[in-house]
Amino acid sequence: MINEATFLGYHLNKMPQNPLMQLDPGQFKATTSRAKNVLCLAGAGSGKTRVLTTRVFYLVKKLKISEENILTITFTRNAANEMKERLQKLGIKVEKLWCCTFHSACYRILQELNPNLKFNIIDEGKQDQLLLRLIKYLSRKKDFGYRLHSFCEENNWPFYLFYEEVKKILKECKNRTINLESIIPRCRQEKDEDVLDFYRLLYFIKYHYEQMLATENLLDFSDLILRAIAQLNDNPLILQKYQRRFKYLLVDEFQDVDFAQMKFLKLLNGSANNLFAVGDDWQSIYGFRGGDVKYILNFSREFRGECETIVLPYNYRSDENIVKAAAKFIKHNKKQKRKKIKAFNKSKMKIKIYRSFDEDDGVKFTLDTIKKLLRFNVVPQSIMLLGRNWKNLEAYQNALLINNIKGVQVNSIHGAKGMESEVVFLVGLHRGRFGFPCLKEDYDIVKLVKDVSQSDSLEEERRSMYVAITRAKKLLFIITEKDKESIFVKELSKRYCRLVK
Repeated sequence: MINEATFLGYHLNKMPQNPLMQLDPGQFKATTSRAKNVLCLAGAGSGKTRVLTTRVFYLVKKLKISEENILTITFTRNAANEMKERLQKLGIKVEKLWCCTFHSACYRILQELNPNLKFNIIDEGKQDQLLLRLIKYLSRKKDFGYRLHSFCEENNWPFYLFYEEVKKILKECKNRTINLESIIPRCRQEKDEDVLDFYRLLYFIKYHYEQMLATENLLDFSDLILRAIAQLNDNPLILQKYQRRFKYLLVDEFQDVDFAQMKFLKLLNGSANNLFAVGDDWQSIYGFRGGDVKYILNFSREFRGECETIVLPYNYRSDENIVKAAAKFIKHNKKQKRKKIKAFNKSKMKIKIYRSFDEDDGVKFTLDTIKKLLRFNVVPQSIMLLGRNWKNLEAYQNALLINNIKGVQVNSIHGAKGMESEVVFLVGLHRGRFGFPCLKEDYDIVKLVKDVSQSDSLEEERRSMYVAITRAKKLLFIITEKDKESIFVKELSKRYCRLVK
């Protein structure tokens, strides 16, 4: 490691080959920590993948830990593959190391414990198809079809809305190991016939869904984790076996773990194990999938033993104005880990805010600006259009196609997490339908399994805004509407922004 003053005078790519010598002081402290449980708060552009891979290098090469005793968990296959490639270059025997997603880890455990058990895994897309097909099939049955039609008609629900709520609650119940049989008596107590009718329909659907999976030897992602948890939880000898094997646990994107994933980690993290969790509460935006920011906020209470929290203080991605604006903006949230983030790159351009008359005017401004950028030799691939909803992006995407401008990235904020671009246009910053923040009041049926307050929803939306801002490296344009300006535009510090005409 080199000192901070020296480090700031160098570009990371010009550093010596020893990966430990390529770290700034915060990264080095996290990578070499000997605490039992380490929470590494790694903000946008802070080099978290570098820290994770160098942590493995440190364990294997410096502490002489066998690769077989390390489990590294990521949230996507792509992230796992990228880590393996980097680790291989560092001389790590990746064939011995478990570097995989939660689902892959649970699949491997189940395969080891039940080598003769034959089952196929279905991803979320296939799961959605099967569930939709099942509900359509059941709706043609006389009794169920009548009850489903009556429920949708009385509550003014189109079929797609019923299906979306069923899908959401089924997953929530599985992840939180909530028994539907226990919910129906609660519905009766509350004397809400509509809610009771919904859960009766849901119970019938769930029964047939589980039957269908069992008949075809299928497991969905939720089942994978729950079965692995059951095997570990119900048999102390099996649990000890995996605790002895995985003495060191490393978890990426810790801010996105859900109830079941947290239970899995706690089981593996016994008294002799070590946990290294990397995440950023400011970027916790997957509550709708079950992710719960409370696990990162309450890290020291969730895990027993010595806990150390280390902040990676530098953003190496974005210019100073963008970094400072994002950090000041997110401080409007009450539930967060307070931390100071500094920009490695000094100020260049202020964030540009365009207050359009309507969507057409916003599209015209964006298209004209992109054309100007292209004339200044900015390549289309270095430009990104972001929206909170795909509905925000349709008109912009169509304009790009009509004008034959190819290569510009168009993405939702959730889809763009982990990505970056030289120039970002953040569109749809208005109040009202398909606006941002996008606040949807949960139905009473959802609140029985997961009751999220309006303030919690607003804080997650604000974190989504933070993620959007920090995708930009050099230039950020924000498109709002004069008469429907989003509260998020008003919360941005004017010191780092400039209105454009």
